[in-house]
Amino acid sequence: MHRREVFTFLGVVATWPWGVRAQQEPATPATSKQGHASNGSTSMPENGLVSVQSRSSAPETVERLLSVLTKRKLTVFARVDHAAGAASVGLQLRPTELVIFGNPQGGTALIQDRQSSGIDLPLKVLVWQDLDSKTWLTYNDPSWIAHRHSLGAESAPAVKAMVGLLSAIAQEATSGV
Repeated sequence: MHRREVFTFLGVVATWPWGVRAQQEPATPATSKQGHASNGSTSMPENGLVSVQSRSSAPETVERLLSVLTKRKLTVFARVDHAAGAASVGLQLRPTELVIFGNPQGGTALIQDRQSSGIDLPLKVLVWQDLDSKTWLTYNDPSWIAHRHSLGAESAPAVKAMVGLLSAIAQEATSGV
């Protein structure tokens, strides 16, 4: 019989029957505004996540994000309001909204290189509020996606462009200006 591990997922205590310990999300991200490890290192975070603190509330940050995406002519494929989903089944969750967006001209190069990269595309941004009521914008670093899928030189220019694009989008959406 497998041992059961207890963990917290979205504020709910649950068990994991496979004997694998799930990581609990820290109250604040382990990365700085620039996406570097909080210890001052310039290496990519181990989990590939870049988190940028917003100067605005979560709803305002989502609206700013959507405005930035529209301005840059990126297609918003979906919005997933996790807090509303939780509320629909009688559960509470701090503001947490996922925005899925992209442009086939950018992402296709990665998928042509390795089709498995399609699992990480289109791009996603999560806007969420932590335990201290701080708002964060979090996304997967495209360099991490490239590493995860062992992408080659063919898609390197697209990955580089995505890194710059996501950084700029994050800064605009979180600046509160």
